Amino acid sequence: MYKVLFRIEKLELVDKLKTKITNLKTYMEEVGKDLQIEIVFSGNVVEYFKGDYSYFKRPDLDVALCQNALNTAKMEAIFDENIRTVRAGIGEIIEKKSQGWIEFTIE
Repeated sequence: MYKVLFRIEKLELVDKLKTKITNLKTYMEEVGKDLQIEIVFSGNVVEYFKGDYSYFKRPDLDVALCQNALNTAKMEAIFDENIRTVRAGIGEIIEKKSQGWIEFTIE
């Protein structure tokens, strides 16, 4: 089982993130590997969740939103299906990496 942690901080990179998720899922299916994905949203990318964020409301994704970034954007915490707010994005990343997750930063 591969556990991949995507990290994204910039709103303008959301489409790139979607492409990377699709490409990774396709690859893993082709090679017959199991995959678990978590995405940590911090920085101004949390503003994406002011609009239609249905793409990320999927059972195959675990989505964590940084409370600090939400505060900066003057947004409330979000808890919706597989989407949750964590105290700090960096804390979530460090915790997952300590558990052996592979980090991939969207840049």
